Amino acid sequence: MATEFKLPKLAESVVEGEVVAWLVKEGDPVAVDQPLVEVMSDKATVELSSTVAGILTKQLAAEGDLMQVGAVLALIDEGDGAAAAAPAAAAAEEADDAATNLFKPTEDAPDQKTFQVRKAAAPAAAPAAPAGPRGPYGRVLAVPAARKLARQLGIDIEQLHGSGPNGRVRVGDVQQPTAPAAVHSGLPAPVQYRTPAGYEHRERREKLKGIRRLTSDQMVASHLHTVRALQVDEADVSALVRLRKQLKPLVEARGARLSYLPFIMKAVVAALKKHPELNTSMDEERGEIVHKDYWNMSMAVSTDTGLVVPVIRDVDQLDITELALRIQDLADRARSRKLTAEDMTGGTFSITNIGSVGGLFSFPIINVPEAAILGVHSIRRRPKVMPDDSIAPADMLYLSLSFDHRLIDGAEAAAFTNDLIAMLESPERLMLEMR
Repeated sequence: MATEFKLPKLAESVVEGEVVAWLVKEGDPVAVDQPLVEVMSDKATVELSSTVAGILTKQLAAEGDLMQVGAVLALIDEGDGAAAAAPAAAAAEEADDAATNLFKPTEDAPDQKTFQVRKAAAPAAAPAAPAGPRGPYGRVLAVPAARKLARQLGIDIEQLHGSGPNGRVRVGDVQQPTAPAAVHSGLPAPVQYRTPAGYEHRERREKLKGIRRLTSDQMVASHLHTVRALQVDEADVSALVRLRKQLKPLVEARGARLSYLPFIMKAVVAALKKHPELNTSMDEERGEIVHKDYWNMSMAVSTDTGLVVPVIRDVDQLDITELALRIQDLADRARSRKLTAEDMTGGTFSITNIGSVGGLFSFPIINVPEAAILGVHSIRRRPKVMPDDSIAPADMLYLSLSFDHRLIDGAEAAAFTNDLIAMLESPERLMLEMR
């Protein structure tokens, strides 16, 4: 008997996942609870295990395919001797959400949503027959940014043909001149790349997938749904350099690597408490500003497969050593691809440590739906004019704050940066922020 191995719900708001790698081949025997396939959502990469024993007879999704929750990924022939697994297989096939959830909302954020994907209720009235295939909730398959743009342009997305995987409507499909309202929208049509004649053998192509695809979707969402502005300033962190040097052996004796990031995070939280407008987000659906009385830092981590942004929760409740341990743990698990869905959600403000790579300063991209992101750059020894007009060497640090101008005024962004600099230049003030 052939059993359908379906993509379960990977998290509360996730409706799709990308097949990263098959762990067994067609024709291989599989056991109950044996990992079959790696699947990536916008929250995490997970291994999905078999609920039955038998032979994997057919893979119905290729690596790189984007599949809807509930889609059949493979067929497993149970054959003989797998009767004991039948109840588990039946339970896995039930439509009840509770039976297919791999992750549950956390108690501190039961309604936590991500920008990229969300579950939508079935429409009250049956819409006109769509041009493309429907998703599991009765809607044409479409990326959220395309759905939002279609609403802004007054385009019926149900009538569009999608060029993405499984007929998914992309932003470019909404911008195409063939879309009814896009003809006069003023938006340019997507650029179609053409290889110059005679250069075909000097090109290599790869499918946009994995973390690079998720990053691409997030960058498009940030571009479409924020009004970005930039505030750049510098801090004399000579005192912070000396303090870290003093504390480093003490913290390392407790098993943690002490970078400058724990100090910066504590200073950011102190500045956010003075300027709460930067610790907000926009609920696009309801047209509401969400004010948050908790401080969870999203931390950009570069891995060999791309950039991921895990979250350190309740930074205000951690001391420097605890924070250093959390940073080290998340960075290590990010690079070994062991982050969970909970590790990737709930951030209120982002920090990206560009200085570890290089460059003078940058324009960081806002991690929607957050309101701002701080770029931290290299600490460099440079001459500084002192109050008595003498010249002295100083450890200088550039800071670049990208913020959503819909939520934050320029004066507020500058005031936040000033208070942050005051904390970093006089790090003894951080003692008042310790738990």
